[in-house]
Amino acid sequence: MVQFYKVILFISILLSSHVFAFSELHFIKVKNGCIGCDVIDLDLSGADLSNKDFTGVNLTGSELKGVDFSKSVLVSSNFTNTDLSGAKLEGVNLTGVNFTNSEMYGLDLVNINLTDANLTDVNLSGSSLFAANLTRADLTRANLSNVNLFGANLTGANLTGANLTGADLFGIKTDDVILCNTLMFGGVNNSGC
Repeated sequence: MVQFYKVILFISILLSSHVFAFSELHFIKVKNGCIGCDVIDLDLSGADLSNKDFTGVNLTGSELKGVDFSKSVLVSSNFTNTDLSGAKLEGVNLTGVNFTNSEMYGLDLVNINLTDANLTDVNLSGSSLFAANLTRADLTRANLSNVNLFGANLTGANLTGANLTGADLFGIKTDDVILCNTLMFGGVNNSGC
């Protein structure tokens, strides 16, 4: 029954600027989004969720292939165990978002703000993070192979066990970055262990 309400919630979001968001025991009226909603394990593949406020939303385990989140607010949201391949995230602030164990390969994340984001065990292979802000991001065991990090800010980021083979690292900021068992061009870097 709860799954039914979750589907109705997101259909409402797609069709109206005034929606009712399911929140465990009651409905909360929200304009143009779903703030703090717990909507796990949904298949929203290909949905247009652009220009909406999803601050603090929990989408754990959801199928989000090709979803358009352009210009939406996703600050402090939870995307653990999701598949975001092909998603559109243009103009989105991803500060403090949890992407643990998610598929994010081949995404265009140019100039994106991932400050304090949790990207543990994430597959970002082949993505573009050109000029992205990854300040204090946790990239533990992240697959960053063949990622464009040109000009990215990795200040204070944790890259323990990350795979950076084939990544474009030109012009990146690396103050206080943690490199421990990090696979890079030329071998493993253990300078931060």
